Amino acid sequence: MKEFQKIEISQGVDLISVPATRFKTNEISISFVAPLSEKTAAANALLAHLITQTTRSCPSVSQFNRKLAMLYGASIYAGVSKLGENQCITLEASCLDDRFALGDERISSELFSFLCELVFDVKLDENGSFFEEDIARVKRILIEKIESEENDKRIFALRRLESTMFENEPYGVNRFGSKGSINAATSDDLKNALSYLINNSKIQITVVGNADIQAIAKTAKYYFDSVSRSYIAPKGSVFIGRAESSKTVVDKMDVKQGKLVLGFRVDEQSEFESNAKMRLFCDIFGGGPYSKLFANVREKLSLCYYCSARYDRRKSSIIIQCGCEEENMDKAVSEILNQLDEIKKGNIDDELSASKMAIEDLINSVYDDSISLVNWYSSQLCDKKILSPADSVSENKRVTKEGIISAASLLSLDTIYKLVKREVE
Repeated sequence: MKEFQKIEISQGVDLISVPATRFKTNEISISFVAPLSEKTAAANALLAHLITQTTRSCPSVSQFNRKLAMLYGASIYAGVSKLGENQCITLEASCLDDRFALGDERISSELFSFLCELVFDVKLDENGSFFEEDIARVKRILIEKIESEENDKRIFALRRLESTMFENEPYGVNRFGSKGSINAATSDDLKNALSYLINNSKIQITVVGNADIQAIAKTAKYYFDSVSRSYIAPKGSVFIGRAESSKTVVDKMDVKQGKLVLGFRVDEQSEFESNAKMRLFCDIFGGGPYSKLFANVREKLSLCYYCSARYDRRKSSIIIQCGCEEENMDKAVSEILNQLDEIKKGNIDDELSASKMAIEDLINSVYDDSISLVNWYSSQLCDKKILSPADSVSENKRVTKEGIISAASLLSLDTIYKLVKREVE
């Protein structure tokens, strides 16, 4: 049996079905892709949280929750993320599998119909506008999310690195927008955002579990055939392969532990084979306890409390995050670059075998959880080709030592960000 089935619903609208009978729940998501922009990021994020709390038929939060309770305690929540130069708005729903319903109820089909209501039958006032009190409520929620990230200095340092390194690129925009743009957003901004998502965006419906796919596809066609779609493909990522020089940014705050974040450009736009190569390289560089950065920068030299690397294939970048005292930061940077040189020299035999096994186990673990599976497929909605976890495991097996060595040569240091303790005057 095929691991997944792709059904075209409309222009730019696809349904990905991942059949599975081993879970007690079914997971359903609808993901929309819009260009990432300072002008629209806040409106899209606000809209996502607004429409997952009320609909025209369930105009209050209590009525909305009562509807979910009637669907055997189903849940719905919003997700906002960045996919390269695009913003992804996801409406995710989870429900009990139909096998466990009373009287042959089709919970998944009913829940998907309700998900469509969230988008196509929103709660508006007599003037056709969103209610100001509803907008104010989700503005508070979103601003609290941003402030929560600001208070978490590890996330704050990462966001500062991204906004600096990708300053003139859409990717530098916070996925929620800014607090100023959130406060300034109006009902018209949210209506324009909704119109773009319905009529223009790339859309992927992902279903994992034992749902009635034909019924869900029929419902999806009913809703999307009712609108005049003018599909706009997702934006391609801005690609800057090499950093001509590195820049250093230092912030001083009242922090107990310093944060060091390094941003590297990767001189290769990710295709399927290169993605596996770079993913394995990044894990050898700064992944598990076998990695160069963990074993040397953290354990052997004790320069950091933690030190890890993350590869973003869409932005052709690798970001290294460290918890580090200010007096050790320059030493840590030097040693990180030294460990990169060690990989270039091919001193990776032990790390390569350990990393291959670890990544294969990690990818295979996606099959253990329905939410992990729906996230796996929904994260690929901007890709020309969709890979199953098994496909990725096969690619991982094919990566060679020579491929890892060549991957190391693709990195160039772009930005060094330091968050250090403010001196007491």
